[in-house]
Amino acid sequence: MKKFMVADLVKDLKEDKILRAMEKYGLSRANAEIFVDNFPNESTWADVEATAESLGVDITDVEDDDVENYMEMGGINKGELESSVGPIQWLYDNKAKAYIVYMVLKISDKPRDIIYNIEPSIMKEWIDSESMGEYWNNRIRSNKDIENAASSSDFPIGGCNDNLLDPSVVSRFNTRFVAIS
Repeated sequence: MKKFMVADLVKDLKEDKILRAMEKYGLSRANAEIFVDNFPNESTWADVEATAESLGVDITDVEDDDVENYMEMGGINKGELESSVGPIQWLYDNKAKAYIVYMVLKISDKPRDIIYNIEPSIMKEWIDSESMGEYWNNRIRSNKDIENAASSSDFPIGGCNDNLLDPSVVSRFNTRFVAIS
């Protein structure tokens, strides 16, 4: 008898959460059930909402990894910094679960566009480093895992090899970078 009462209580609590999610976010019942299953702790819903808003996606398109990566980067999904090797722009791609980094290297006579697809843990370490240019030179530039074009989603990877980027690729990144605020 006690077993059924606890199960009914849990079911009622979940039903209440589903109804609150439907009301708060305008979700259908099916989407609200999925949302509550993915984020059962209501105290995290504000973080999920902030992540979705920042990425410009629907709240149902956000996953735990997206929220974690967003929060670990201080609640921002894109940034722009000036480094010793040139400007560095980055944005989080929630489909690839990685950061897309665009750099204009100014270490030679001819500036060079480069785009990397970087794991969140490496990006966090890079952003937190004392010198982004030095970190790039020591850890990113010669990293064959990052140089592997097969690990890229929408953008080819560049770096120390000679595959220069097509201007349309840079244009796509810049359009996307500006579009996400």
